Amino acid sequence: DVVFITDETSTIEVTSWAVPGSGLDVELVTITPSMTKEHFDARESIKRDPSWWTSHTVVVVDQSGAMRKTDVRGGATRSDAVWLTLAIGFLAKQLKDGDAKATDVFTIVDMRSTSTVLIDRQPSDWILFNKIIGLLSS
Repeated sequence: DVVFITDETSTIEVTSWAVPGSGLDVELVTITPSMTKEHFDARESIKRDPSWWTSHTVVVVDQSGAMRKTDVRGGATRSDAVWLTLAIGFLAKQLKDGDAKATDVFTIVDMRSTSTVLIDRQPSDWILFNKIIGLLSS
């Protein structure tokens, strides 16, 4: 999807930009009931006992105005590229390779004029993958 701004006659394009996240069809992983239970149990263990963790990855993502630029291949924004890289290039790769498990904790902080924790101490699993994909165009 592309937004076009035209002159008052609607015949001359003044500017245009891709809608963030448009055209980025990343398939979500189907979550089974057992995956949901394992995720819930892991979250409870993470909250209850930090010694249960094997690692804690904290990612701070710049979400300033420059991240809305659509200068990434395929018309994606820089922000979209970050979410795709985190989900596919980092988390999914580690899950498929067996290098990440539920005891590997993940946090994502959104940095704008103030910071916001978007994902707080979640287990590394396919549910987390789906959550990160859900951040596309946010």
